[in-house]
Amino acid sequence: MTDERRRIEFDSDRIAEFMRMLELIAAGDTQKRLTISTRHDELDAIAYGVNVIVGELGWTTERVLESQTERAVTAERANDSKNIFLRNMSHEIRTPITAMLGFADLLASERVGPQDRADLLRRLQANGLAVLSLLDDLLDLARLDAHRIVLHPEAVTVVELVREVLTSLEIDGRGKGLQMQLDAAPEALGTIQTDRYRLRQILANVLANAVKFTDVGGVTVWVRVTREKNDEEWTIDVTDTGIGIAADQQARVFEPFEQANVSITRVYGGSGLGLALSRRLAEQLGGRLALLRSAPGEGSAFRLTLRPLQAASKAAQTHDREAAVPDDSGIRRLHILLAEDHRDLHLALRQFLEQAGAIVESAYDGRQAIAIAGSATFDVVLMDLRMPHMDGFQATRILRSQGCTLPIIALTADPTTMYHEEALEAGCDSCLSKPFKLADLTAAIKRSSRGRR
Repeated sequence: MTDERRRIEFDSDRIAEFMRMLELIAAGDTQKRLTISTRHDELDAIAYGVNVIVGELGWTTERVLESQTERAVTAERANDSKNIFLRNMSHEIRTPITAMLGFADLLASERVGPQDRADLLRRLQANGLAVLSLLDDLLDLARLDAHRIVLHPEAVTVVELVREVLTSLEIDGRGKGLQMQLDAAPEALGTIQTDRYRLRQILANVLANAVKFTDVGGVTVWVRVTREKNDEEWTIDVTDTGIGIAADQQARVFEPFEQANVSITRVYGGSGLGLALSRRLAEQLGGRLALLRSAPGEGSAFRLTLRPLQAASKAAQTHDREAAVPDDSGIRRLHILLAEDHRDLHLALRQFLEQAGAIVESAYDGRQAIAIAGSATFDVVLMDLRMPHMDGFQATRILRSQGCTLPIIALTADPTTMYHEEALEAGCDSCLSKPFKLADLTAAIKRSSRGRR
């Protein structure tokens, strides 16, 4: 047996347990967790990612449902919305996890070669990210309900952003033979002061719906801007030649967890969160998202209006909200203290940092972190907030009380803004929510360590 074959061989009992647990999770049991072995192989990495996503999704679903129930006009309507939401979520979660089950089953086969194996692992990651994207929408909706959305205004070229979103949907559109068009007035080629990330989120939701519900014809985006003295208003119209919406169902399209018709969900899928979230985000951006017109068989037209936001500070403008790929050029030769009690995540982070050229010292609880931080010179500390013996909050407070000025980046599986604020009050410089991308970790380390080399 070759070294490569030996490296990818999986224990049959472990695969069987993996499959049974994933089936329970796919059936909606968010209390189940996959067992992680001491092998630190690909299945362990996948199991850890699934455990984090399922745990966060279970917590967030409970919070969002509680919030929506309180807002419901009647208990009956709240219960109906909850049932619809749970059915939709079940479908949206079960589908990618079912794909993950299939890919994991294929990975267990000895007939899978290295190239196919790499492709299967990429697909596993893509489906995990799909579930994570759903979780992000749920979290944003919860943050909006709690009035905890923070905006980062910057100069945004609207036409370029629209073109970027259209390009991301080009494969789906081309597969249906759709025409994807952008029409911009000359005066709309400039910039608006707004939150680029949130505007892209709105455009992505509206345009993805247009492509999803259109089988013949196409999708067109018109961008206009009107300026009078000190007043400026941008208008983005999205029209499609899709299935359209009946008049008696149009008022429901902006309700959370709902689609215009239950039969639509059966055919096209979807969580029913996109338009509800987009309308609320548009209001946060000083604008509005509205349905201009629609009719069955004649398509739909949505209009997004925006007004400029006040400019943010340079620190906010330069904050890397989302890095596309890990750029490890800024962490080579950095001396990093990694305090994380979860052995598998600790191993994964340490290996990534060391492969990027960093020197890493390990701590597995707050006490160890304090002792090690005082015994050597570090450039940055990665501090998990929930650890045995002493948590990251207390460890950070003690380090700060001892005069430690090292940048401390908090790592937490709690996505709430309140938790992040508590970390900052304890003395952390920034906070990353799990699961995070390695690119996000790299960007956070680079920001924190500037000027220390």
